[in-house]
Amino acid sequence: MKMYGVIIYCSLFFICWPVYGVGYIEVREAWDSASKEHQFKLGAGYHFRNGAGLLYQTTYNTGKNLDQLEHSFDEIEGWYPLWKMTDALTLYAGGLINSTSSGSTTAPYIQFGYLVSPDFAVAFKYRYNHMNYQTRNLSGIMDYNDSHQFIAVANYKINEVLNYEFEPDLYINSGEYHRKNGKGHSWELNHKVTWKMSNTWRPFIQLSWLDRDAGNHAERYRIRLGIRYYL
Repeated sequence: MKMYGVIIYCSLFFICWPVYGVGYIEVREAWDSASKEHQFKLGAGYHFRNGAGLLYQTTYNTGKNLDQLEHSFDEIEGWYPLWKMTDALTLYAGGLINSTSSGSTTAPYIQFGYLVSPDFAVAFKYRYNHMNYQTRNLSGIMDYNDSHQFIAVANYKINEVLNYEFEPDLYINSGEYHRKNGKGHSWELNHKVTWKMSNTWRPFIQLSWLDRDAGNHAERYRIRLGIRYYL
């Protein structure tokens, strides 16, 4: 059975028992300033009351003029609270796997989440992205283009209807490969604002800087517009 079929089945299974948590679906449009291309995402997730979660998403490249629907990848992610050290500090373990036309990637991670106050929370995550297929590295040798990913998240509840999130990511290649900026490492800075339009609808906008795109000779900026619906 294909991965996306399994995930849809699991999502529907969990949604049948809302007493254990809350499920949601999400749609999102994104635009990359360097490639000038658009991307469409459809996702479904489930958050359990104990802090565990399950997320599935499928994305499509819709071209520079929104004139195509080319499948990009499917992805499933899950996480679980391993150790609640204090009322404010929790250690999580998680991972994801995605599938593209070239192959798949597996990415396990660990995360520390800290609740500074009822309105402010931070998290620190380390993720190892392993490519399950080989490509030629800078020396012309077939290898796995793996990377280390360091993530920090600051989430602030501005008021009863607005929420702001800042997420800087640092990627470091573990082998002889260049990232899109032509270096062995790259940065990603994300700013996200979510509006609680109602108890079920959450529109959001995310503005990101994705370092430089050496192939397109331009800085990469990304705009994401989306909405989440809680079931």
